[in-house]
Amino acid sequence: MLVNSFDTKYAKTALKYESLDNSFTTILGSNKKFLRIFTSVVENKSLKSLSDANLRSDITGQVINTILTHDSNSKHFLYYMGDVFKKDIINDNIKQFRQHGVEIINQPKNKSFKEVLEILDKVLKKILKKNYTYIFTDPKINKNLNYLLDHGSYKNNILKFVNIFKKNIKAPFEVNLENNFFSKDYHQDVFFYVYSDISKKIIAQGGGYQYKKNTRKVEGFGFSCNVDYIAELS
Repeated sequence: MLVNSFDTKYAKTALKYESLDNSFTTILGSNKKFLRIFTSVVENKSLKSLSDANLRSDITGQVINTILTHDSNSKHFLYYMGDVFKKDIINDNIKQFRQHGVEIINQPKNKSFKEVLEILDKVLKKILKKNYTYIFTDPKINKNLNYLLDHGSYKNNILKFVNIFKKNIKAPFEVNLENNFFSKDYHQDVFFYVYSDISKKIIAQGGGYQYKKNTRKVEGFGFSCNVDYIAELS
């Protein structure tokens, strides 16, 4: 199947995307310890079929590989804007999505969680004002045999993050204790997503992760925003 669903923005739509980019860079640019990174997409020049394409479906992996190669010991505070390309579950076409994101590497996860959520909520409040809800869940749920988490696991893995959220963020939230098919395999400890109360679409997601390669190890926490869905609401 050829890649045939790439999108081009123009006129008022392009200006809206430019405004969202500017809002994001203004918020992150004011925090001097965060550095902007440039992300790129690698593709086969011939692009004869979908199997020939090597398109980025996730920016976090690209960030992790770069850090493992250059400096896996230091703390890193990064933000990015870029496009990801994901297969449509209905027709197998590759769809293009605009993404904004933040990654904090090698900092205690409780501290990173607080910092990441404060940034995300500042972004969402500036653009959407309200009408969005946070959902917190445990990525390990989908590996449990039980439909619901036991009380001990619930207290240990979710409540400590929810309490941090309640102390620092004034926004509605829920805790999802059902088996969760939505979380990515690389998240541990906590996974969260934000959906629009208006459209019910997922407008942001994030969580903590760790990755090992040979003797090197990184731990991180981050989020990504689906700019296409946010643009529909703004």
